[in-house]
Amino acid sequence: MSTIKLELEKKKDIVLFQFLYSQNQHLGWPRSNRLNPKEITIYTTDDLIESNRRVLVQINKYVKLRRVVL
Repeated sequence: MSTIKLELEKKKDIVLFQFLYSQNQHLGWPRSNRLNPKEITIYTTDDLIESNRRVLVQINKYVKLRRVVL
């Protein structure tokens, strides 16, 4: 299982990010860090990394991502 770690610029964008990511079903399971809510980890499979990258580029147009580590 692969992980993608990213950090949102604003804490209030968590709900918008979750909504936009959920529009692309079956790509992974995003989870927020309880201690740092702006940090999100997406659990996915190796074969879906490229699909997730394309989706995150589109989401970045609406929600500013500070950092993305694939």
